[in-house]
Amino acid sequence: MQDLRLRKSWSQYDLADESQLRQALVSNIEAEKANPTLLSLHKIASALGVHVAELMLPQGTVLAQGAKPAATVRKKGAKKRPGRPLKPLPR
Repeated sequence: MQDLRLRKSWSQYDLADESQLRQALVSNIEAEKANPTLLSLHKIASALGVHVAELMLPQGTVLAQGAKPAATVRKKGAKKRPGRPLKPLPR
């Protein structure tokens, strides 16, 4: 979060003002001394112009838009195993 704030050349007071949170809370979140609520994270993310997920990912991680999870890679020549048949639900 601190790196996103510094990219905007904002102080903790600036971020607190923009997110309508207390500066002490912003400081404690950056120092990992506080566990912010989802609402606080949303306010911070909105003020910084990012997604909430970007606040929670390790520093330097970039979110890809529209990315799909990576597929499992099978060994060359391996056959696809058939799935199990569904069991009927008890009545």
